[in-house]
Amino acid sequence: MSIKLYDGLRLTAHTPDLFELTRMISKRMREVFRELAVPIIARNIARVVDNAEVREREMGGPLHTYTVYRARKLWLDEQAGLDDRMTFHDPLRFSVVFGQVDDDYGTRRLAYPFAGNRAYTDALLVLEAGGHPIFVDYHYQNQADRPAEVSDEEWTHRRDDWNRLLDADDRETDGTLGHLPGWQLPDSIEAVFDAVLLGYKDATIDLNAHCTIEQRMRRALNRAVTPDLDLDEVNGISRVLTRNRRIERAIELYLSTADGAAMLRPEPLPDARDLGIAISELPPVYEPPAEAVARISELYREQVPAGG
Repeated sequence: MSIKLYDGLRLTAHTPDLFELTRMISKRMREVFRELAVPIIARNIARVVDNAEVREREMGGPLHTYTVYRARKLWLDEQAGLDDRMTFHDPLRFSVVFGQVDDDYGTRRLAYPFAGNRAYTDALLVLEAGGHPIFVDYHYQNQADRPAEVSDEEWTHRRDDWNRLLDADDRETDGTLGHLPGWQLPDSIEAVFDAVLLGYKDATIDLNAHCTIEQRMRRALNRAVTPDLDLDEVNGISRVLTRNRRIERAIELYLSTADGAAMLRPEPLPDARDLGIAISELPPVYEPPAEAVARISELYREQVPAGG
């Protein structure tokens, strides 16, 4: 059986009892979730704020509520279009299972996290009890060379331990870790959107911290240049990505010139606390000067190989 347990962990002798460990994991993983979720929320709100259709719409309610609602719908619509089997579906999911192996070599308690973001596993590895780590690396894969810092004996123990927990011949486990006890993160990005809509005090999001003026300007320049180049998804995803990289390079070249450095930058986006202002007071979407767009188009074409 092919085994690839890249994130396998072992619990050290300093691990507290399971109830205290679960409490520690719950507290830290929910902190990590929020650190990861806020930029996603902010980027989606920024996309809505920068949308001309939203700015020009006559609103019947507070701008803050409508904007966050639109951002929430944008996120859910995109998630609905993803295949559950895709690894980037539900990017902030997290759960961890625990297992124990007893043999002549002693008792080893193992853990395996299932995470949509590596930050969760990294956070587990720095959890401490009494100044000592709780988790240490215990990964194993039988189709790769043993790491230099791991002895042959330990590598063999890792293989046997994970094989025993997986036990592909047992109908009950079916070669998975799903039968083991564990903990699952209950939070979701949708719930954070709801918290912002309800105005929870700890749900304030500073858009400026996650969507800089430069990013906003680059997005606008990209939008402005693309129609001029008459390129769209019909050309295929590979070509579209290549086009975007060339546009980014052209923008960098232009911004490094005297004219580019003198070009006006857009005003900062409002943060969530200010999204209740009148729609007419929203900072305008940045529109780069026509001459800048023309020059960037020239720089783009200079980078396109013959026949590209």
